[in-house]
Amino acid sequence: MDAATILDWFERSLERDKPVSIPPDIFDALTPELAQNIAERFRSYGLIRLPAYEQEFFEWLRSADAAVWDDLWGGNDEPYVVSVAFLPTLLDRQRGFPICDLMSTDNYYFFPAMLEWTAEARDYTEAVRNRFAAGETLSPEQLLVLDISTGGAIDIWHFAYYHQIPLSEAKAAVATLVEDKVLAHLRTAELLAPFVRMLP
Repeated sequence: MDAATILDWFERSLERDKPVSIPPDIFDALTPELAQNIAERFRSYGLIRLPAYEQEFFEWLRSADAAVWDDLWGGNDEPYVVSVAFLPTLLDRQRGFPICDLMSTDNYYFFPAMLEWTAEARDYTEAVRNRFAAGETLSPEQLLVLDISTGGAIDIWHFAYYHQIPLSEAKAAVATLVEDKVLAHLRTAELLAPFVRMLP
């Protein structure tokens, strides 16, 4: 499917404040560049439903961490509707819709810059990359550091879901990394704000 066909579908389908579901064939044909173009073009009014795989993740989240699900979607007549501005982020199935602006629960959203704040963090990150390159098994702590340092920002819920790690173990890994001065944990939306300004 070519870019012109995809752009035409969005032109015809997006209406102000009326969410649409993107057909799987169109979603699968999106490139990062085209998704960014669409996001910039329709961000002022376009609303989309999260793709099926991301809705499945949030149904898992509803049972795994109900307080976080409620913080995100509670009170909405129709959850899983977001601005089309988030379309580029949804192409990364490991990271999905960013959970980074929680108001009543602790945030667990991490950027690569949060691994560069101490010498311990930089040394640990390098050691993890070397272990990965050597094909060695990684602990949850090491796997989280690898994901952050090589793939960019991620929240702990997508990390746990994607790697099939119990959420309690994933959060414990964060606590260990914080205690060892490897990772900074900014729990409030206000503290995270400088890092998330680049998001839609």
